[in-house]
Amino acid sequence: MQFAMNELDPATRYKLLVNTITPRPIAWVLTRDGQGRNNAAPYSFFNAMGGTPPLVAIGMAADAQRDGVAEKDSLANIRASGQFAVALVGEAQAEAMNVTACDAPPGIDELALAGLEARPSAQVDAPLIAGAPVQFECKLWKLVETGPHSAIVIGEVVVAHVDDAFLGEEEGRLRIDNPAMKLVGRTYAAGEYVKTDSPLHMDRLSWKEFSGD
Repeated sequence: MQFAMNELDPATRYKLLVNTITPRPIAWVLTRDGQGRNNAAPYSFFNAMGGTPPLVAIGMAADAQRDGVAEKDSLANIRASGQFAVALVGEAQAEAMNVTACDAPPGIDELALAGLEARPSAQVDAPLIAGAPVQFECKLWKLVETGPHSAIVIGEVVVAHVDDAFLGEEEGRLRIDNPAMKLVGRTYAAGEYVKTDSPLHMDRLSWKEFSGD
């Protein structure tokens, strides 16, 4: 069956995307508002977009959960400051991440709400989360307006933080133990998550190997 997106209602279009494009990594977006209050919220329309410059992209839709609030706090704060951080979510942080996804009123510190310790960033005005396996400090690279109160936030990573427990060295090269991080991602349906510690390994083929030439 094929679906013409312009003939569907928004909920069905959303379902077609989130129930098929899986797994999706979670960007735990950390910002501060103009009064210095911390904000944390997870977004799963997220991925890395390149290494030079090092870019990440996050899709942020309008706020459909809170009466009288049109724009997500994360997006409003990024518009104002041009700065944010992104933490990746390990199994140990999953429940706390879920708390920060609740529809708290503007100005509520979701980090405090979830019992998380905030730590200062090195170069941006946004908090970091103590205990998160990986975090990226970002400066706004480009904001792509996708609709009323909606945008794709493209950030340039200026500092990366990786917990020392997951770092090593092999023959003088940096090694990162990704499976040990036990990261979680989003999958189909509301409330469904996936663990990422059981990878499928396939070596990339060269044309010579594939063709036999």
